[in-house]
Amino acid sequence: MSNNAYWLKRQNSIYIFSIKQIVRVLGEHAKSIVDVGSNGCPYLDWFDWIPERCSLDLRKPYEAKGVTSIKADFLKHNFEKKFDVLTCLQVVEHVPDAGAFCKKLLQTANVLIVSVPYQWKAGQTKGHIHDPINLEKMNGWFGREPNYHIIIQEVESSARRLVCVYDPRSTLKWRSVKGFEAAALANASA
Repeated sequence: MSNNAYWLKRQNSIYIFSIKQIVRVLGEHAKSIVDVGSNGCPYLDWFDWIPERCSLDLRKPYEAKGVTSIKADFLKHNFEKKFDVLTCLQVVEHVPDAGAFCKKLLQTANVLIVSVPYQWKAGQTKGHIHDPINLEKMNGWFGREPNYHIIIQEVESSARRLVCVYDPRSTLKWRSVKGFEAAALANASA
């Protein structure tokens, strides 16, 4: 399936809309964002108020005006800085060493938004090597619980996705992504 067909099939998904909203809240004042595993998808176009936007993918980083495109293996690539926001959408289920991958995600940004297929049957989807994935499996890979998570059910199919948000600087749990603001204030006063 071409990258264009991949995007066209998913662009109106509820999980995509939810991630867009999460980044709008958590990245409101962000100066930099990286999308890891872009597969040529234009997620970064939604966040045009963020001056530094970067796409990294093993085969097909997203290319557009104002976006730095890096074709590289995330586990081998060294960024010169830490990003304000990182998105990694529907990627972890494909990565052989998911634990090392997730731990490097935590080192790469101040806020991470990660989505994975939730409880999809093993062997159901070509290329998924870790199905079924649940919150406990994610906790093992990341070595911690997310600050916030949500399971999103699509309307037109039975597909569900787990979206996890991590702030590597804090283990406080949030009731919503607005909880990030309270956690940031608590961290600032500590």
